[in-house]
Amino acid sequence: MKIYFSIQNTDTSHFLELDVSESITAQEVLQLPQIRKLHNQEINLLRVGVNGEELDGKYKAKPINYRMAHGERLEVYKPLFQDPKERRKNKANLEESS
Repeated sequence: MKIYFSIQNTDTSHFLELDVSESITAQEVLQLPQIRKLHNQEINLLRVGVNGEELDGKYKAKPINYRMAHGERLEVYKPLFQDPKERRKNKANLEESS
């Protein structure tokens, strides 16, 4: 079965097409050797999602339980350096003061 993998680091981004077994989980994909060399964090600390929906255990299963389907894209999300709400608030405050 074919799936896709996407990761964006601070300086590079990678998009891979992988041929994997039918019963593979998202966590098992993250443990593949060609994927391990693209990220240097502990797997449990990575924020991951499938086709734009985070695997957080609330709306979608956690990576350990999520079985990938043909054609899905597993994404590793880069950490945010600033909270988007704080950024909008700071921008609004700057606009008010000018």
